[in-house]
Amino acid sequence: MTTASYRIRPAGPDDVAFLADVTLTATRAQGRLPADLDEADWRGGFEEWSRESIDDPTTDLNVIELDGRRVGRLRISRTPGSVELNGIQLHPDAQNRGIGTAIIAELQSEAATRGVPLELHVERDNPNARRLYDRLGFAKTGEDGAEDVMQWTEGTQLWNAEVARRYDTPGTGMFAPDVLGPTVDRLAGLADGGRALELAIGTGRVAVPLSERGVPVSGIELSTAMLAELRTKADEAAIPVVLGDMSVVRAAGEFSLVYLVFNTIANLLTQEQQVACFRNAARHLSPGGHFVIELWVPELRRLPPGTPATVGVAEPGYILLDTYDVLNQHVVSHHFHFGEGSQAELGRTPHRYIWPAELDLMAQLAGFTLESRHADWTGTPFTADSPSHISVYRLPTT
Repeated sequence: MTTASYRIRPAGPDDVAFLADVTLTATRAQGRLPADLDEADWRGGFEEWSRESIDDPTTDLNVIELDGRRVGRLRISRTPGSVELNGIQLHPDAQNRGIGTAIIAELQSEAATRGVPLELHVERDNPNARRLYDRLGFAKTGEDGAEDVMQWTEGTQLWNAEVARRYDTPGTGMFAPDVLGPTVDRLAGLADGGRALELAIGTGRVAVPLSERGVPVSGIELSTAMLAELRTKADEAAIPVVLGDMSVVRAAGEFSLVYLVFNTIANLLTQEQQVACFRNAARHLSPGGHFVIELWVPELRRLPPGTPATVGVAEPGYILLDTYDVLNQHVVSHHFHFGEGSQAELGRTPHRYIWPAELDLMAQLAGFTLESRHADWTGTPFTADSPSHISVYRLPTT
C-alpha cells in the first residue's frame, strides 16, 4: 500500500464546523456513537472546545488535507517530558491509505529526536485504533476512565547518545574485516548494480563500506544519536536517511535490495511489527528484488526447565545474561561491563526472538519466497546446530 500524499496545517476558526463533522462521521462509521447522543448539544460543546484549542498555545490543533480537501483532524500537545497525541480522526473515505500510520510515524520520529515518550489515550471500545497502536509498538501504561493510556518509548532511551558513542569498535567484533568483508561482498552481489536500502542503518557499519563499493545506499533509522554518528562518516548526499520506525516509514525511490543485519528485526517487540517490517520492505522493492535478514536462532535448547536465563558470554570485563519469557517469545539481554573494581555497568536490550519457520511465514504474508538460507555471509550450510542464519527472500518478477 502506497501512502497517500497528505498535508497538515493549523486549524482556524473557519475549520471548527468541519472538525466536528469529521469527528462525528468517523465515530459513527465505527459504530461508536451512543444511541441517545444529543448531536446538536454535542456539536455545540465540541466546537467551543475546538475554538479554545486553537487559541491554546500549549496545543496544536490541525486539519489534515488530501488533494486539497479537508479529510481529518489532528490534535497534539507538547510538554518538556513528552509528545502527546490528543486525537486523530480521518473521514472514512481517507482511511486505509496509510495516512494515520504515517502521521504517527512522524510523531515517533519527533519523540525519538527529543528523547521523550509519545503518549496517547485510546477508547476501549475502539478496537481498530487499538490494533494500530499495538502494531506500532505502543504499550499500555494505565487507565483513564473508559480509555487506556498508551506510551511509545522505543529508540528514545535504548539507542541514546552514550550507546551511539560507544557502538563502533573499528577492526574488532562485528567491525572486524573477516565479519564485515563477507557481509559487504554478499550484499553488493545481491544489489546487482541497483540501489540498496538498509533498515535500521545505525552508525553505518555496513552502509558506509557498501557505498564505497559503488552501491547507492539509503537508510531508515529511528535513533537520532546513531544517525549523528553516521553523519561523521557520510553526509546526506552520500547516504540519504529517513528518520523513523523501519516497519512503517518510507524512503524515496525503488530498490533492488533491502537488508536488515545483526539481529535488528528482533528489536521490534511484537509479531505485528515484525510482519509490518516485511511488508514495508516489499513496498520499497522493485519486482524480483531481494530482502536479506541476518538473525540468530533462539537458544532455547540451552534453557533448562525451570531456569529463566542463560549465560551467553563470560569473558574478562564482560558478561552477557539472557532472560527469557517463552510465552511471549521475549528475551532481554543484560550486558554487564566491569573493570578492576567492584562496580559494574549494566545495559539491557529487549528482543522478540523469531524461529526460522516463523520468519518464512512472515515473508509469505508480504509476498516473498525464500531463495536461500546459510549459516553465515560466506555461504556455510545452515544446519540444526547453526547459531544464526542469513536468509535471502525474493519478490516475484511480475
